[in-house]
Amino acid sequence: MSVFRLSAAAENDLDRILDWSEERFHAAGRRRYAALLVQAMQDVADAPERGGVEWVRTLNRRVGLYHVWHSRTHVADPAERIHAPRHLIVFRVGDDGVVDVLGFLHDQMLRGRALRRILRVGPSSDDPPSDALT
Repeated sequence: MSVFRLSAAAENDLDRILDWSEERFHAAGRRRYAALLVQAMQDVADAPERGGVEWVRTLNRRVGLYHVWHSRTHVADPAERIHAPRHLIVFRVGDDGVVDVLGFLHDQMLRGRALRRILRVGPSSDDPPSDALT
């Protein structure tokens, strides 16, 4: 199992996404969506070049986009699957080989604008890494 790191912006995005899920779908919905997001981040950490990853260049940085839908079948309990997830993970592979999760995009967002927002507030290559997650 590989390691991934969350930027401060990604942690904030994650909190907002899960809070919204809980408001709409209660604690069980929050738990299910959290499980899917963690699985998707782990899938990307295990194989950043996996199918479903789209590589884009913006603000002179190369980042990967991975729709969490691709990880739906990797969640352990089929009854717990989210049928229509709506988020993409924005990530890069750090110099140390660890996947840095920079943020999350809703699939209805204007991609270019949202990516620029994430990359402007995300870590630069000179920033120290945050704590790693496994």
